Amino acid sequence: MRLTTSKDIQAMIAVATIIFLILSVSCGSPGPTQAPPNVDQTALTAAVQEAVRSASTEATDPEQIRKMVEEAVASNAAQGVTSEELESSVEKAVSEALSAQEKAVPPAVEVTDESPESIVLTDIAGRTVTIDVPVERTILGEARQIYIAAALQPGNPFNKIIGWRNDLRRFDTDTYNKYLEVYPEVSDIPEFGSPYSGDFSVERAIALEADVVTIPLGGLERDREAGMIDQLGDVGIPVVVIDYREYPLENTVPSTILLGRLFGQEERAQEIVDFYLQEVNKVFSVVSQGFETEPPVVFLDRAAGIQSAENCCGTFGRANLGLMIERAGGVNLGTQFIPGWSGNLNPEQIIVSDPDVIIATGSNWFTYNPEGDFVSMGYFTDPEDARARLQALGEGRPGWSSLKAINEGRHHAVWHQFYNTPYNFVVLQQFAKWFYPDEFAELDPVANFEEFHDRFLPIDYSGTFFVSAVE
Repeated sequence: MRLTTSKDIQAMIAVATIIFLILSVSCGSPGPTQAPPNVDQTALTAAVQEAVRSASTEATDPEQIRKMVEEAVASNAAQGVTSEELESSVEKAVSEALSAQEKAVPPAVEVTDESPESIVLTDIAGRTVTIDVPVERTILGEARQIYIAAALQPGNPFNKIIGWRNDLRRFDTDTYNKYLEVYPEVSDIPEFGSPYSGDFSVERAIALEADVVTIPLGGLERDREAGMIDQLGDVGIPVVVIDYREYPLENTVPSTILLGRLFGQEERAQEIVDFYLQEVNKVFSVVSQGFETEPPVVFLDRAAGIQSAENCCGTFGRANLGLMIERAGGVNLGTQFIPGWSGNLNPEQIIVSDPDVIIATGSNWFTYNPEGDFVSMGYFTDPEDARARLQALGEGRPGWSSLKAINEGRHHAVWHQFYNTPYNFVVLQQFAKWFYPDEFAELDPVANFEEFHDRFLPIDYSGTFFVSAVE
């Protein structure tokens, strides 16, 4: 793997010197009134190609350089310059053209000129995996892994995706459609079923010549029980475990670095990690100092209304968004009653506990349940529509009209998919802002999410990802 470097640019400047020598011999030094030199096209092309080969530079097209040099020579000679000025102008033209080309390429876009390298890595589950990198043909064991795969692959993020599950299309329709607008080929990506339901076809993975299958940590045991991992290993397709859902604050960084190695995008992965750490520290640096007020008790209303308003009350224990609540300086109500990752609270418990803040998670789930009472959120959601659905959800829950959070305007909703993305820093910031509005008055989660899109994603920011019942 190699990038266009300053050494390559110097080598291309040498091309200009060779061209100048050819022109000097065949045409003489152009005088003030002399017409543009009669360039020997064959000799010129041959000289450029030889210089490129000798410099071992593959990042620049010799024909492109030939045209640039020819134009520079003709332009400067027509203006009447000395041979010294001509030499300088040709060198300058080639150098500037190559510098512009280098700047136009995203920093971590690499040009492959070597065979894949076999490496041994340790995935998020602590498994040792031997794999040839960079991988070119990837099956995403969960389609929502595109959130990070797209950030790690400038240009077309689907060039290396040859298969995935159907969860993005079913459970995050807005994001699916957002990518579909830019990349119509998304609809042609083969869909694999769930491994633990027996729908995942190892034979199909073999037929697609997959280099790797990436699976989420939460599905590891079920994938093992289904025999998928062993079956793929038997045919030489490695399985790599990553995690943005079980323990997002702990595993986002190592998962991103791991995928960066797989895709041959280590530098870009480090850029994403640096940005991520900068953003989470905007919260941690304040929370670590403590607050004068008591921390708010927060009920996280997981996938609220996805079936109906009366169907209540799923939440998280001390994991995922439940842990995010604690890291943002709140007290997670679910932790007091749910020892595991997630579960359901008795609706009466919500009334008795009377939490200070209630936060629903929502997404565009109309494909999954067109009749659901959920709060639709995502890239194509209008904030007023989301607010109206959140208000209706609160009104439809028996006994909620008496709750402190409802009456004090502390009923909110966030995009559900934050629970499974490298964007989890955004929801951490928004939690902190809702819990301690004065201390985090200057924090702008929306602007920071927009910046992540601008810097790392091939789609633009739009839509609604947070909303409050009271504006």
